[in-house]
Amino acid sequence: MKKAAILGALTFFFIFCGQPKHSPSVRFPYLWLDVQGFGGDIDKQQIPEPSGICYHPQRNTLFVVSDEGFVFEINKDGTPVAKHAVKGDLEAITVNPETGLLYIAVEGDDVILEFDPERGEVARRFPVSREFQGNPNFLQKQTDTHNNGIESIAFVPDENHPEGGTFYVGNQWDPPMIMEVLVPLKSSYAQEVEAKIIRVLPFEMDDPAGMYYDFETNHLNIVSDADNIFVEITLEGKLIKEYAFLGNDQEGICRDNEGFLYIAQDSGGIIKIKDLRKH
Repeated sequence: MKKAAILGALTFFFIFCGQPKHSPSVRFPYLWLDVQGFGGDIDKQQIPEPSGICYHPQRNTLFVVSDEGFVFEINKDGTPVAKHAVKGDLEAITVNPETGLLYIAVEGDDVILEFDPERGEVARRFPVSREFQGNPNFLQKQTDTHNNGIESIAFVPDENHPEGGTFYVGNQWDPPMIMEVLVPLKSSYAQEVEAKIIRVLPFEMDDPAGMYYDFETNHLNIVSDADNIFVEITLEGKLIKEYAFLGNDQEGICRDNEGFLYIAQDSGGIIKIKDLRKH
């Protein structure tokens, strides 16, 4: 989230949203590790405004995007691997485990970028259509006074789907929602082609700022920056679990192959904890 838009977003939240819709009493079960256990804040580069993070299973590394227009590849202990410049307010990142390609959500423009980690460059662009169910402006544009825009993204593979799977995208405000988005990954080879909203999940949540897909449970895991909560929901939008969540300005989350959870904080820092939930 751009700093210039924070005041407008906070004003909107306190005036129109009132008290948080969710106030769970159960705390997220985790273990805070010391430096020897590679826990705590692992950010060794002081990444500016880290707003999204994902675990890449093929490379066994983490990818972090910054509001300032950078993609960082780091090891799971935070040591640097690579840094790439990508134009835009980068808000979220996810990976297609079949191809190894990364997909980055750009706030404001509401576009999904296909990023090749081997070449370190953007391969294709997928602007998200603002139309849904006959409403051409269903997805509201960002303004100078109100910080709308897509804020989180997760790719859900499906070997039976013609595109190889679909994306679940969190929209920050107007309205705050989780959408399923169809991106023509296989049906088009154009450099730029439109993505479409195909479904809005019934689950309601303010500011779904970070999201990842759990292959073991087939569930979405989402964090709300506004309410400091972490939820686990089905792909149909049914709430499974809800927790009070740690951290500040949590704008990105992911889980690695060893059961560690990573939290990208927009105010600075990448927190690593041991996820003690039972799957």
